[in-house]
This record gives sequence, structure tokens and C-alpha cells, in this order.
Amino acid sequence: MNLLYREVGAPVSGLGGPLSKVFGDDGFSIDVTLAPGELAELRRLTTKSWLDAIGRVAPDKRADFEDLGIEDYHLLSHVVDHACIWTTETRTYPAEVVDTIRSFSLFDLFANECRGYRICSEMPPYGDLGRPRVNWRLVRPGDGTDLGPIHADYWFEAVVDGWNSKPTETVKVKIWIPIFLEQGLTGFSYLPGSHRQQLAFGKKRLADGLYKPHFDEADLPAPLKTLDTPCGTAVLFNYNLVHRGANSDKARRTRVSMELTLDVPRRQLERVYGDLSAFY
Repeated sequence: MNLLYREVGAPVSGLGGPLSKVFGDDGFSIDVTLAPGELAELRRLTTKSWLDAIGRVAPDKRADFEDLGIEDYHLLSHVVDHACIWTTETRTYPAEVVDTIRSFSLFDLFANECRGYRICSEMPPYGDLGRPRVNWRLVRPGDGTDLGPIHADYWFEAVVDGWNSKPTETVKVKIWIPIFLEQGLTGFSYLPGSHRQQLAFGKKRLADGLYKPHFDEADLPAPLKTLDTPCGTAVLFNYNLVHRGANSDKARRTRVSMELTLDVPRRQLERVYGDLSAFY
């Protein structure tokens, strides 16, 4: 029997484990958490990445931000060019940090059930990094401009010219982990059952010539639901699941999260979970 890990040392069987929910009725799982020491290390590494970026563009302000702390970043964000600093490249962990993250117990789950998986190097529409890509994100409280649009992740591939909708040899699994958040106010929102639906969406051309998917919130068939995710919760979710970040006007702290995408051999998963041809 293959073993997965709900927490360090807490085994569950493959058929009843997190991936059965990702590819089942739920479309996601919140059963896996980082160990306390792993969360502390992720916080340290992310804070360092944040401070290093500030130090490059505003070295005279670095000490002020360090004293304030990343959760209160929004209180000083006006003294830097927020929109220009936090590019995808800036928010991508360096290779040595990715190696540390890959040592976390979370990846025991995939090593046991999904041998041959890889962390994706691609991030549409930003291209292929050439190495495993793991990103972090800042969302200031109550600031809708820091949130991405409502989307399913495969939409970003579907709006690229020449996209082929036929199933590939792999299935993608997304992982989103809150590093700092206010439970009930900020986090991850999703449309229940949407991984089994085909919502119509368009595409929008950006100033740099790239395309992103476009979806009008008024076209949602039901309201989004926000998951209850304490810091360190690994939200594993289906690449087809429609979702977006949650950010209440009542929030008072900057939300910080990590995300990555896994490519998992399709045949391996289908031996356990049946036909997955509907999922990208």
C-alpha cells in the first residue's frame, strides 16, 4: 500500500488520501500541513527574499521594512513602487531555496504515490524558467489590485495561440500554502464543483502583448467559498478548479503565500483514480 502524509508521521491510504479529493468531487484537499519547523523556515526564507528585493530598489528603506515585518508591509508600501517591484521574477525563489522547500515532508506524499512527478518550470504566460519554479505573493489587506482574476489555472494555457486541449501525458496539481494570513478574512476562495464544469471565458491582451484569461464575476453560477486554512496548510487543488484569492475589507495584515505546480504522470494516477481525461 502506498502511503501519503496528512502531517508528519500521520499516514493515510492512497484511495482515501488528499489526491482522491483533488480528482474527486471536491476538487481540492486541505488535509496536508507543513510541520511547525517547516513553516518557520518558509517564513524566514520568504522574509529574506522580500527584504532582499527591497534592498535592491530602496536600500535606505530596508531597515525600516525589516523592523516593521512582512505582515505589516502595507503600512510602508507607499514608499516603494509596489507595482513595479513585485514582478514574477522577483517573487520566484532562487534554486537553493527551492531545494530546501522540496525537502519538506509535504513532498513525501508525491514521492510515495506519484514517482516521476516534477515541479513545473513553466508559468504561462511568462514562459519556462528552465528549473523548478516556486513563487511567493504579497496581498495587501483590502487591496483588490494585488489579487489575480477569477480563473482556472489551465485557462492561462488555453488563451495562448496553438493550445491543444487534448490530454497530455501528465496531469497538473496545484499547491498553494498560506505563510501569513488572517483566518476567515484572507486566503483561498473557490467555486464548488467547477473542476467538473466548463465555464466560458475570454482573453485579454496586456500592455506587454501577452494574453491572460478574462472572466466576469457576474457570470459566476454561484458565490465563491473561502477555505478555512491556518498558516502552513497545503491547499492541493485541481488545475481545472475555478478560484481566486480572498481579501476582506476587514483584513488588517498583509497576506503572504507560496504556490507551485506539479506535473504528475497521468497513467500512474489513472491506475488509482480512474479516467482523468477531463483534467489538464
